[in-house]
Amino acid sequence: MAVNPLEIVRKCISTEISRELGIEPNTIRGAFTIPREEYGDLTIVLSKLPKGGSYIDRVVKAVENCSYVMKVDVIGMYMNIWFNRPRFTELVFSSIIASKAGYGVYKEEKKKRVVVEYVSANPIHPLHIGAARNAALGSFIANINRAVGNDVQTRFYINDVGRQVAILTLGIKQLSNVEPPKDVKSDHWIGLIYAITNTIIEIISLKKRLELEYSEEKKREIQKELDSLLADAARLREQAPDIFDTILDKLKEVDVEREISKIMKDYEKGEKEISELARKAVSLCIEGINQTLKRFKAEIDIWDWESDLVWSGEVDRVIEALKRISSEYKGTLAIDFKQLLNIEGIRDRLRIPKSLEIPPLILLRSDGTSLYTVRDISYSIKKFREYNADIVINVIASEQTLPQAQLRLALYMLGHHREAENLIHYSYEIVNIEGARMSSRRGRIVTLDSVLEEAKIRASVELEKRGMKSEEIAENVGIAAVRFYLLSVTPSRPVKFSWDNVLNFERNSAPYLLYTFARTEGVFRKARELDIDLNLGKILKEADLYFTQNNTRRWRLVRILSEYPDTFYRSYIELDPSIITTYIIKLADEFNSWYDEEPIVLEANESLRKSKLIITYAVNQILRGAFKILGIEALERL
Repeated sequence: MAVNPLEIVRKCISTEISRELGIEPNTIRGAFTIPREEYGDLTIVLSKLPKGGSYIDRVVKAVENCSYVMKVDVIGMYMNIWFNRPRFTELVFSSIIASKAGYGVYKEEKKKRVVVEYVSANPIHPLHIGAARNAALGSFIANINRAVGNDVQTRFYINDVGRQVAILTLGIKQLSNVEPPKDVKSDHWIGLIYAITNTIIEIISLKKRLELEYSEEKKREIQKELDSLLADAARLREQAPDIFDTILDKLKEVDVEREISKIMKDYEKGEKEISELARKAVSLCIEGINQTLKRFKAEIDIWDWESDLVWSGEVDRVIEALKRISSEYKGTLAIDFKQLLNIEGIRDRLRIPKSLEIPPLILLRSDGTSLYTVRDISYSIKKFREYNADIVINVIASEQTLPQAQLRLALYMLGHHREAENLIHYSYEIVNIEGARMSSRRGRIVTLDSVLEEAKIRASVELEKRGMKSEEIAENVGIAAVRFYLLSVTPSRPVKFSWDNVLNFERNSAPYLLYTFARTEGVFRKARELDIDLNLGKILKEADLYFTQNNTRRWRLVRILSEYPDTFYRSYIELDPSIITTYIIKLADEFNSWYDEEPIVLEANESLRKSKLIITYAVNQILRGAFKILGIEALERL
């Protein structure tokens, strides 16, 4: 368990109240809150105490018995508490020095085995900015779980079975060579072939529809869509004219839909020629995706091929089990969840929104191939089984809420109750870039590679303005900036991507926080240059603990430092990185304001200087620890 100064005070107060009133200390926990500064340091909401506020005088007396309390004031149903500043300052300082970089980090008493499946982008194009948010969130979840002591395994599900990979394979099949040119990243090359093939297929399909359509209004609609496709086709042809023309010429003579269906069937069966072709193309794409994820500090432990699940027979076994509990639905077999959903409390146990309507889950397409959600049932069982996992977290966009709910319900109906109850859909919203309309089908995407390269270039420009020229530092600042921005918005809200905010060196950004951290490192470098003793145990014994007594800024810093353990715990429980990002911005703002107002190393009063060094050390350690959780490399100079 992390050392938590505020929790120590809350326990002290709870013990005194429970002793006075003869009630359990735990019944008081939910009554505490942090007030605005003018209302003290801690507040008890009296209405949340047992019997409400019918014994206010006795509660006041009890709270005043806690040695950390200086003053109590009751306003209505709120009991505002002011701390004994020197005593609380000593508690905060000693907690931080004893914990070092582990200050505030909650530790699980019984560690869990956690699988985090994230990114799992379609292996037919490079990662785009939307997948970047998934990658940032998934790696945050893995990092914070590792920090609390859980065993964590990260996995990427390679969705190589289905229509999109079949379209890619059809395009590859028309070419004599699948290898990318030396100057083109492999996932970008595969993405281009996929976009060319799909765009050509859509043009062929629309032209046929146009020939058969009699309605003039419908013809105009089709022609408008066709014009848009032709514009995309022209752009794609400019990038690879030989590839485009080859695929176009050959597909003119092919029954495209029949070929796509055949490829899907042959691939699910493991037919040698198609399997080798599809695997080669997908492997090239995954190779490029892996390079991007490593650069983005979001590495994957296990890469799972969807086709392996199909070829191993695991999907067939799940389908056979599902057939036994299925019924007819619109001419095919499906799982009807009505009876299960009527069980009281099942939605709560499986975390399914009460307002979400759940239609039957269809098992197979009309051509006999399996659907993604059905295959995902088999994959979910595999993740729990292979890692002996207590929890599996799927980081998937909010638009997948329904399939993820059907997945948990199907697992439950198959008798996998533990898996269904511990399979978490970690939902997040999209990323919007002003003026960008993305479509991977037509090769219109803002790739994560291009965003990271742009971030590096912009960081380099800003660093040069400040007299620093380093490609390595520009790379680290750029990546940190993108990661932090994507993590600074709570997952349930969309992200509006803006370069002005991402790389703002003055406020609310990773560069600003890195600059703050570098400032703290600069303080210690200066102290060492002046031969100032930095033995923290000795500094604490000789520090002036009254230095906050009549100084609002210093006291505010101590209070903020004391809030980090609560912040970390809440971020872990809610798996919300924005809780930590908001906190460290507040901490940095307060530290920088104080730094600009007072000398630290050059403080003439030795005991006061030692207190200031402890404050600086505390900010340094909290930022260092938070950066590790957020996947940001701490820079000692900036």
